[in-house]
Amino acid sequence: MPAMLRTHLFGGPVVKSLSTGAEQRLPSSSQFEFIVAVSSRTAVPRLSVFGSTQWFPNAAESRNPFTLYTASELGGHVRANAPTVTIGASEALLTAPETRGWADLAANVADLYSQSARPSDQSAYTHKLDFELVTRVNAFAWTPRQTYVHRVSLFGILDYVASGLPREGDQVPKGREFMTAARPTSLIVGLSIPITQPVQ
Repeated sequence: MPAMLRTHLFGGPVVKSLSTGAEQRLPSSSQFEFIVAVSSRTAVPRLSVFGSTQWFPNAAESRNPFTLYTASELGGHVRANAPTVTIGASEALLTAPETRGWADLAANVADLYSQSARPSDQSAYTHKLDFELVTRVNAFAWTPRQTYVHRVSLFGILDYVASGLPREGDQVPKGREFMTAARPTSLIVGLSIPITQPVQ
């Protein structure tokens, strides 16, 4: 699933430099993301489980792709291209048959295992509660059903990380205080390219 990620969808948090007293709003940014995902139905109607790995192939070593902090701000080296993992459950709100095969909509609740972002974190990666609203548009549904492109779709994910990000008063890194909590909402849009045939 090649995609573009837009962070701080509704504007970034305000941070303050404790050495100068200057305040600034962290900017939004766009970055290419590559996602590999797998899902499976459960015995409960409309409920499935899923897992995915996210990777930023173009992430520079000068900046952490998740927290957006530069190496100089963190006081050391930033390892680029570190993947993240998401595991959770998905509830189908709208299925493809209900839209004549053109689209679907689902709500996900997941555990996001990604780079640490709070000053109290004692490991490089931490678990975070993640909520997602996911939609797929079957833009090639008009093609013959037996063709591969028929299963390719466009997707959009409205992502909200509910825990594990800096809160108001946190210093991340030391010397820079968050005057407002981190803005955890992001938007991911891209192309979903199937690898295997769906189980009927």
